[in-house]
Amino acid sequence: MKTDKLLTMMGAFTLSVCVISGCATTEMDRVPQLLSGAAVEQQLITTGLSISLAPAPYFERFGKAEGDRSYHTDITYLETVLSYGPVADPKPLFLLTNAYIVTNQQRYGIEYLERSMERYKNIMSDDNRAVYLSAYALLRGTFAEQVPLLNRIGWVLDTFELLEEAEQLSENNPLVHWSAGLIYTQVPGFFGKSDDALKQLQWLAERPQLEPTPGFYREVYHFLAKLHADKGNQVLSARFLEKSGYSEIEKNTLFMGWFASTDENGLLFSPSPWIQEVVDDHVFTVRGFGFSDLYFVVSEDGRELISIDAGTHPSSMKAGYEFLMAHHPSLPPLTTVLITHAHWDHIGGYTYLNKLNPDIIFYGRGNYHGTVERALRRSSHKQLRSESFNPEWITAYQPDVAVDQLKTIRVGDTTIELIPVTGGETEDAMIINLPDLSVLFMGDALMPFYGAPWVEEGFIDETIDTMKQALARNPKHILHGHFGITTIYGEKNQLEIYLEAYQWLITETRKHIVNGFSVKDIIRLNLIPPGLQNSPQAFFSYIAPRDHVISRIADKMLGIWQEDQSGKEPSGLDTITSVEYGRLLELYLDLSVGDVESMLREIILGGDNQLALQMAVSAEKRYSNNEGIIILRNEAADRLRSAVQYFDPFKFVTYTEIADKEHPPISHGTNNALTK
Repeated sequence: MKTDKLLTMMGAFTLSVCVISGCATTEMDRVPQLLSGAAVEQQLITTGLSISLAPAPYFERFGKAEGDRSYHTDITYLETVLSYGPVADPKPLFLLTNAYIVTNQQRYGIEYLERSMERYKNIMSDDNRAVYLSAYALLRGTFAEQVPLLNRIGWVLDTFELLEEAEQLSENNPLVHWSAGLIYTQVPGFFGKSDDALKQLQWLAERPQLEPTPGFYREVYHFLAKLHADKGNQVLSARFLEKSGYSEIEKNTLFMGWFASTDENGLLFSPSPWIQEVVDDHVFTVRGFGFSDLYFVVSEDGRELISIDAGTHPSSMKAGYEFLMAHHPSLPPLTTVLITHAHWDHIGGYTYLNKLNPDIIFYGRGNYHGTVERALRRSSHKQLRSESFNPEWITAYQPDVAVDQLKTIRVGDTTIELIPVTGGETEDAMIINLPDLSVLFMGDALMPFYGAPWVEEGFIDETIDTMKQALARNPKHILHGHFGITTIYGEKNQLEIYLEAYQWLITETRKHIVNGFSVKDIIRLNLIPPGLQNSPQAFFSYIAPRDHVISRIADKMLGIWQEDQSGKEPSGLDTITSVEYGRLLELYLDLSVGDVESMLREIILGGDNQLALQMAVSAEKRYSNNEGIIILRNEAADRLRSAVQYFDPFKFVTYTEIADKEHPPISHGTNNALTK
């Protein structure tokens, strides 16, 4: 398709969407193309008591929720930072696309991407445009059912043309093949796209090294299972369904993140087992065995193996260690364990390691007792730690060498700097620096939740010093306790940018709290430090912890009641539960089961998934576990966990359990893109 034809189509598409959906026309002719090489002027806005980044010119209606549009913190943030032009990393765009889909806000997404492709046409590379076209096609494809029947065939055919254009622009981009495969699989058979869908998805399945991020191919296997089932090949269908980790072909939403969650193994921060050789022959990362990552360091003299932390469970630590040894059988014996902090997922394999080598030496902080005591708090979510979790695994822990001040040790000619800090999650944190290898281990000092959300943890101000201590060592590799954290804070300049943004957020949050703003008030301000749009490598670094930082600061400053700006919605004032909401539905609104189901469908269609889940849980109790209500409850929970699948493992596992589901790992084997 010619570019001028594409732009003409885009304008027509927008008008069609707005006629269908009732939104204002986008007036594409009023969105001038940015001149090649021109800079986008930063826009600022006074929001609450702060001067914050606002959407770029011609994107003013985005980055906020007004009127009947449902509010979602990830959408408002990503719309703002991405309005300043395309970035090389496609993940923020696809995260935004997924957020539009799970909240049924495709019509906003369609307009947003149309404006982006028109405004930034002159500075987009072919690969940029291909990615935008693919995301745009996904939004159109998932919106097609809302297009009037008489226009729907043309709408779908035009979407096919967009996918073909994207493939011509970027032949080997996995996101292009992924989008085409998913759309072609789901269109009715009379479009004749089944073979094309199989071709696109099989191309991806044969190239695991191209997976954009671990877990992204989950949907490849899922839709291959669907295609083979439709073709009557039940054997192949079952094989691909097993690889996807799903128990059924039909489901409500997309999952392409790294979390996995089961009753037996608990929550995993990696979708499948794999090994990354961070420093050739010296530093190994083993992922997919328990909640935390496992790190192993070969000493300089080659005679000793050092473990960073002790894993989640004795069984997961054993499996991870044996997995490493199976792939690298010549590694030396394990003699030393360095504990970054005493959370359950970092000391749970203590008993296994003690049995593995009775002479093994554990180094850790001496003030670990408080961290262990908090970790003993029972959780109602069995998929968090696993149903087999035994508190004795962590109460047995104690370091052989307590580190309470800066200490340098040598293990097999390897110099190791042990740096005790108070910061991030716990008071017993320890940074581990290997200066000769330029590798620094931070444990969970920057876990975005600053502690488990169910306990009083997190050291907001002390984290600033922790980051400065890490940066002062000038490491080449910054490794964290979980894959996702290493992804967003694993480079020095990511950490430098985040430190500056973090300090700004602390200041602005406290300013609002002392003036009577509630946590919800502050979160809805969409606070973004000016200038962040120029640092796309830190887009995830800032949004992942932003709402949690605000909540932790408020927790330290406020009492059991919290006021809000309206004065009419204080938290802690009432004791309303799902019981009262259930009474509201049946006794006061006089809603039948059918009425409730219709209401829940409308709420989900409107994108208010949190409200839908709350009402569904209330109705489920009130209307005696009605099957139709449970199905809608599960759909709302599915959409919510899809929205948080890259950011929040605690919310992910909670929504998974509310939906009475599991989310097993995918099984395509080692991720070759990240493994040597």
